[in-house]
Amino acid sequence: MVEEIPPNVPPIHRVPPIPVYLTPDRRFNPEYQHLAATNNYISKTATMPRIGREIRRRRLAFRPDVIHFADNYGPAMIGLHPFCGDLPRAVSAPTYQPNRPLYDFFLRASFSGFDAIVPFSEAYRRRLLELGLPADRVRRIRWGVDVSRFTPPSEGQRAAARAKLGARDDELVILWTGFTQQTGEPDLEFAIRTAQLALDANPSGLSFFFSFKPEHFKEAYENLQRPGIRVIHTPETFEAARTSADLLLSPVVDRRSTAAPPLVWLESLAAGLPILTTRIPGADEAVEDRRSGLLVESPEDGAERLMELGGDAPLRRSLRDGARQIAVERYSVEKSLHEYEDLWSDLARS
Repeated sequence: MVEEIPPNVPPIHRVPPIPVYLTPDRRFNPEYQHLAATNNYISKTATMPRIGREIRRRRLAFRPDVIHFADNYGPAMIGLHPFCGDLPRAVSAPTYQPNRPLYDFFLRASFSGFDAIVPFSEAYRRRLLELGLPADRVRRIRWGVDVSRFTPPSEGQRAAARAKLGARDDELVILWTGFTQQTGEPDLEFAIRTAQLALDANPSGLSFFFSFKPEHFKEAYENLQRPGIRVIHTPETFEAARTSADLLLSPVVDRRSTAAPPLVWLESLAAGLPILTTRIPGADEAVEDRRSGLLVESPEDGAERLMELGGDAPLRRSLRDGARQIAVERYSVEKSLHEYEDLWSDLARS
């Protein structure tokens, strides 16, 4: 963790990472390059001895039955096994994104020695089996959100949020937000092109809000603005856009990836916000076409689906209901919790 741990939280023991500054990460602005310096394999590898020592201290003090790693830090994970003693070991596998040479080779190496590998989607589970991992060590557990906290806004809340943004009640409001772990500037360009095509066809019926996290916002992004497209970057405007939105626009261009899916998808679904995204493996597990969102192949396809949605109020209502249903049925944190309890109990017994 980069940040200090605030007081009065559950027992979290911070391990400060060793930053390694490589080529600049284009997704981060200069003020937040310290985050980019810890978000690479070399930094994570250099930090492994610190993590290992903390694991040993906690193991001796707490005496756990199972050690679970919530993320995969690459092949250097092998070096952590001696710090775990003879305890069963499990590791989460959130995202498959083969964006560098020898990715699959290093992925298999990073999972060697683990008693259980936990992909977050069925598509990723199938990919791991294709890579030769033993089926009895791969257990898919979808991650979840608190569906009692993330709930659909009331009509009054939506109207107040639209008034705050200056959006009309009869406009279709579309939100893009990022970057997520799986998205970068090519995905933003896909979304912008989709918005431009849709606005060219219907300049008065659509309103797009492109919301950037503080660490990703750059003044140059304001050049993306035009009538119908607004760039925002504050928590207040993001919250208003999220509450106002009829749809989350979230394309993923790299078709070699599997959809984790991004956490923002799950939060949106739980809030009754359907999603328009691209057809990558696993996307349809969260975004069922015409039930919880829309799946498209190109910006042109996306613009056509937005035009259809803008003129079909029953479809918009159906998608909102379907989005909420998918979140409750598949991505409730309570469901995830029980599946992890079963996994850890099985490992402890074995």
